[in-house]
Amino acid sequence: MWIIPAAIVAAGVFYYCVNPLESDIAPKCPMKLLTGWQCPSCGGQRALHAFLHGRIAEAVSYNLFFIIAIPFLLVTAYATLMINKPNPSRLTVSLYNFATSKYTLMSYIAVYLVWWVVRNLLGI
Repeated sequence: MWIIPAAIVAAGVFYYCVNPLESDIAPKCPMKLLTGWQCPSCGGQRALHAFLHGRIAEAVSYNLFFIIAIPFLLVTAYATLMINKPNPSRLTVSLYNFATSKYTLMSYIAVYLVWWVVRNLLGI
């Protein structure tokens, strides 16, 4: 139960302390290395580092999809963790139903794929 929150905190501490622009220990995107094309998540590590340091505009400049991904992932993580508590609140149940709805997931995947194509066509 605590593994996921601990992993999220550990990743947050790692990306707060390690600047992917200056560090060799931050993972590199295999797709970009192999093809030269950016995956939808390229720039995500740099965006997370900038976001954790309060540089929101810089974070968005690294990966525009960050605006959609971070809130959605936080809501999904919160709702998934809280839904198993005894007597979850109506808000928790609503968030969980929204986050796990097939329409929400299909929409998220569609936007993710469109972002993948657009960012490579426009060179963003």
